Amino acid sequence: MGTLHNDKVYVELDIEPKVQIAGATEWRNIDAIPLIEYYPDKWVDLTAEMGMGYTKDSNSIKSYEITPRVGIRFHIFGNLRQFIPNDNIFYFERFSLSSLLRYEYRSLYYNDQSEEHQSRLRLRIETKTSLNHKSYSQDNTYYIFADAEQFFDFGKEVKELFSNKSRIRVGPGYNYNVKHRFELLMIYDYARDTYEDNARNDAVSVDFRYKIFY
Repeated sequence: MGTLHNDKVYVELDIEPKVQIAGATEWRNIDAIPLIEYYPDKWVDLTAEMGMGYTKDSNSIKSYEITPRVGIRFHIFGNLRQFIPNDNIFYFERFSLSSLLRYEYRSLYYNDQSEEHQSRLRLRIETKTSLNHKSYSQDNTYYIFADAEQFFDFGKEVKELFSNKSRIRVGPGYNYNVKHRFELLMIYDYARDTYEDNARNDAVSVDFRYKIFY
């Protein structure tokens, strides 16, 4: 759920339930992430989030996480495409490219009364391509969404069944109108199981999103 208070400020609440449907473990998670974005310039967005989540890594291991996060997004291509001529094959004005750099401080509290903390940087390259209109924000617009993100840990790793190292997401989206948007993403996570000496533990998931704007 999101709302644009004015041309400069956007506020959103993201609810993300997740469950593992294949494999030996019974991993599941739910996150609630309030977010605020500030747009000081057409080239730059400033973001702030507060991630709050509950994770069940197994029948015996459960944790709560609180993660404040700040970031800056650079719109690399959105303001350069006006200088690139279109052709009959690809309309550059329908393509956007940006980079998002975020810092987060993670605090995990486990059901055995222990706790761990970690600082992490995240760098994401994001693209969106409108298929039937000049902008994916127009009503009745189909688009393709894709991004790639790298995670950089500082200090000791926290205990997790899926400790993300890099992530790729891609999928279609449909902007019904100014208030309703749908996305279906395929996600590949290159991850490690830090309970088991950083054993490789990649994950493939499907993410369906329904966004409501007020």
